[in-house]
Amino acid sequence: MNNDYAAGLAVGIIVAILILGIIRKFNKNKMKGNFDERQELVRGRGYKYACFTLLGLLTFDLLLESFRAFETLPVTRELFLFFILLVGIMVYALYCVKNDSYFGVGMDTRTYRAVMWIVIVCNAISAVSGLMNGGAMVDGKLAFGPWSALIFVIAFIILMVALKVRSSNDDPEETEEEEE
Repeated sequence: MNNDYAAGLAVGIIVAILILGIIRKFNKNKMKGNFDERQELVRGRGYKYACFTLLGLLTFDLLLESFRAFETLPVTRELFLFFILLVGIMVYALYCVKNDSYFGVGMDTRTYRAVMWIVIVCNAISAVSGLMNGGAMVDGKLAFGPWSALIFVIAFIILMVALKVRSSNDDPEETEEEEE
């Protein structure tokens, strides 16, 4: 492992722990959300869909490996496995967002959204610096480091867009009309 990469990873982990500690200290009660029964059912269904997605994609990965397809594909197997894991997580997250079960009832989501944007910016910086430093390719294949950070950024942007679309669909005027 490259010393610069290891140092950057260590600093990133330390910064993440510090940020989470600060958030936890100032938002002890605001960040705790309770999920109602409907949300719990939706989250369980989301876990099921994510699990089946992972099983299907991992089976596909095993087929590719058994046919030695990674020798000719322009991507490393590590990056492909990371992509599979991220797809499973995104299936769960987007299903929960779609069905209004991503955040608990009465939860203050501003802190979570701010942390998500910090994660996006940090990973974007990591991806750009890795791509500019020539670490994008290993043996003629897309390397794990910068490309995984870029895939992570894309996934989080998709999640943030889904949250924005979902929150814009929850028009307060429509809710008041339904209550009357």
